[in-house]
Amino acid sequence: MTSVLTHSERPTTLIPFSLWTAHGAEASVLAKMELPHLRAWLAQAQRVDVQVDAVPAPWLATLSPPHERAWAQALGWPVRDGYLPWAARAAAEQGISGTDWAFITLCNWHVSNGQVTLGDPADLQIDDAADAQLREAMHSFFAEDGIALYPYKAGQWLAQSPLFADLPTASLDRVIGRNIDPWLVGSHLGAGALSPAAQLLRRLQNEMQMLLYTHPVNEGRRLTVNSFWVHGTGALPETPSTRQAPVVVDTLRQSALQQDLMAWLEAWQQVDATVIAPLLARVAAGAPQRLVLCGEDDFHVYDSAEPTLWQRARAHFAPTSLDTVLAAAPLKD
Repeated sequence: MTSVLTHSERPTTLIPFSLWTAHGAEASVLAKMELPHLRAWLAQAQRVDVQVDAVPAPWLATLSPPHERAWAQALGWPVRDGYLPWAARAAAEQGISGTDWAFITLCNWHVSNGQVTLGDPADLQIDDAADAQLREAMHSFFAEDGIALYPYKAGQWLAQSPLFADLPTASLDRVIGRNIDPWLVGSHLGAGALSPAAQLLRRLQNEMQMLLYTHPVNEGRRLTVNSFWVHGTGALPETPSTRQAPVVVDTLRQSALQQDLMAWLEAWQQVDATVIAPLLARVAAGAPQRLVLCGEDDFHVYDSAEPTLWQRARAHFAPTSLDTVLAAAPLKD
């Protein structure tokens, strides 16, 4: 089904991680949340679309999480799992010409009980000086493999190479806090089916692990910079979109990735006051709005609308229980 996101010109507010994957009693906690503005929004809005990830076996999730897919659709991009061109978009915004882009994000791979987990790169707190040191140490290795590096922001670089021309990659937001093995570049093809590009990038990751193990930038650091993640591959549409970009609210991201329900509840209260309340004010002023709530494997689209008599009565006598809106079922093995 083609999403209504591709057909609407109304301003869109997109909230990643706004649906909680509820286990057992967590749903009852969500039902009691004090979010008056969200409740008011739900009382007058219409849910016009629901999209659920189609996950091929044996995967438990897509390479591109729902909020990135919803964002891409709002921008008018064709959506292919693992091919959302965030790096190409960033390069274009920086005025760098060329094609075949990826992000290279410095990160910490944490080894425990024989499993390697990807930590949140933000926790590394890489400053500009450390970024420059690491890029100086690493760029020649990338160049030998035909990859040109460009500074983007501390701890994250733009990379250009034909290697990225048709290479699906897993989003950071999909992998943080998880075992990296199913998400390494090329893993979607299965054992023994790695493309030459995937083989090269995995070798390069191993080389950089050895380089970073003794690099002075890691002296005294609580968390070491010991690898990098490749993501954001894909090509921009040949015809630039004229659609208005959605407002993307990242307030819930950190607590959701850390699976900290209490912090997530507090963050939602902030979103309710600073995002949903102004959304309602714009609707009251006569400007139609769209809200997209995103979870682990689905996203829900709500459009503002004049509430019907039934909606008004229901909001008064039987208000929506927030667990029916914000609680997502766990992914099944």
